[in-house]
Amino acid sequence: MSRRRWVLVAASCAVLALAVVILFVAAPWRSEPIAAPPPAATHATSAPAPTPTPTEQPTPPQSSQAALAAVPLAFFDAAIAALPDPATLHPATAWQVATPRAPLVGLYASPGAASPVIAALGSTVPTINRPTAVAVYGTEGGMILISTPSRRTVPGSGAPSAPSATFAWARAADFILTPIDRIVEVDNATSTVSIVTREGALVASEKARLGTPTDPTPAATSTYMEANYVDPRVTYTDGNPISLTGAHSSLLPGFGGNSALTALHYYPDPTGSSHGCVRVSAAMTRALAKLPVGTPIVFS
Repeated sequence: MSRRRWVLVAASCAVLALAVVILFVAAPWRSEPIAAPPPAATHATSAPAPTPTPTEQPTPPQSSQAALAAVPLAFFDAAIAALPDPATLHPATAWQVATPRAPLVGLYASPGAASPVIAALGSTVPTINRPTAVAVYGTEGGMILISTPSRRTVPGSGAPSAPSATFAWARAADFILTPIDRIVEVDNATSTVSIVTREGALVASEKARLGTPTDPTPAATSTYMEANYVDPRVTYTDGNPISLTGAHSSLLPGFGGNSALTALHYYPDPTGSSHGCVRVSAAMTRALAKLPVGTPIVFS
């Protein structure tokens, strides 16, 4: 083959090869299509259950003053058998005192809405004419468990002893509730009276003269400071304040012309025993007098 012809053949092959390359590059690339990713699996989620609104426990309807005047008055000389048995209750200091909003407020044997009024508590302590305030020892719905100044039964009337203190349920709405931070503790085992804060700190504490087995000081019960006053007629107190409690003697039906009430008071003789009262120093009577009426008093 001549040189010229060889050159032509080679040139033709080069042109053909270039055309094949151009055709390959220009043609679209064909491959299996890439499937779109599947949608994320959705899991049915239930909406969170709404927090139920607490149902307020219904309370007995408010009684009229006329209706309350027709039931027994709960005061220190009264014995009201319809009051709840203290042995069935579990009073615990609620660190509040309750002051009646009206001249008379209703007391109930149980906290239920259908519970009938069994007694009335006055806004004034009879005889000494001091404002009433009582200790709160429990709550249930719109009801509060409070101390009362009355007895449930009188010792000697069919039973050799009777509870020293009583409680009743009342409508919280019928009272002004005030927080407190001190209580009084009377310890029969150590013959000690103390003022104690909510945190357990001692504000004041001293030895006291208590009752005897036949004239005992209340024990294993709780009550309240019913009144704090000075009575010049009680000469042995030497003009020092008397802290009257809502508790009574568990064995004596009466003493000194009253229903065997228990008080914390001054007595000039620092020795001997009392007839159930708590005999303390003049300094302690003044410390007690600084506490609000209604302050809880716990006898152990």
